[in-house]
Amino acid sequence: MKTLIKIVLVVVIINAATRAGIAAMRYYQFKDAAQQAVLFGADSSPEDIQQLILQRAQKLNLPVLTDDVQVNREGARTWADASYRQPVELFPNQEYPVDLSFSVESYNIVLGAQPPKK
Repeated sequence: MKTLIKIVLVVVIINAATRAGIAAMRYYQFKDAAQQAVLFGADSSPEDIQQLILQRAQKLNLPVLTDDVQVNREGARTWADASYRQPVELFPNQEYPVDLSFSVESYNIVLGAQPPKK
């Protein structure tokens, strides 16, 4: 009987760790996709970058809404802020909501540009 309880406990712990690990992996994939969209979106408008980020969230099956992602540009600096609530089922039929957020930024430097005339 003790062995059965230990096995059940181990299975529950492995299940929770796996589900939390999957949520963390998707978070980092989403953050990386947002960083790439901001980094390589120098010629795109902030609205286009926001749409790219939202498309990536949809591919990853993340509960991210349009209002959860803000993309801003000020001069050469572009940054994106994102936040969402991911339910993680740590125990069978028991979801635990996890609030996740990040901010990524990039600077656009134009090489070979002529300096301003005086």
